[in-house]
Amino acid sequence: MTSAHTPQPGDIPQPGDIPQPGDTPQSGGGGDVLDRWVAQVCAELGLEVAGVDVAALLDLTRDVAHGVARPAAPLTAFLVGLAAGRDAVAAGTGEAAAVRAATAAVLGLLDRRAGGADQPIRPGPASSR
Repeated sequence: MTSAHTPQPGDIPQPGDIPQPGDTPQSGGGGDVLDRWVAQVCAELGLEVAGVDVAALLDLTRDVAHGVARPAAPLTAFLVGLAAGRDAVAAGTGEAAAVRAATAAVLGLLDRRAGGADQPIRPGPASSR
């Protein structure tokens, strides 16, 4: 599928931007489909596309999925966003800086866990979903 429109920060998604059934991500992490989806979600939520470090968030969720449990990855991404929103408002900083800080905090937690500083997380009922 070819897009007639390249999404820009603040754009309203155009019909050609909407991923269609059968669209598959390109090798290397998602390509056009992922880019269009992020642009659409940002437009829907009133966020600036430029403030979203997709690679860093994908790296974070990969590390959490492999280091903790797969279901922990999307939950962690949500919690990073929630904390970043809170911190950006409380500290008066930019959202992108708050996301970087929250991501760094979680990566620090993962490093401490890998070093044996924390007890392993035992699977519970939610981890089997």
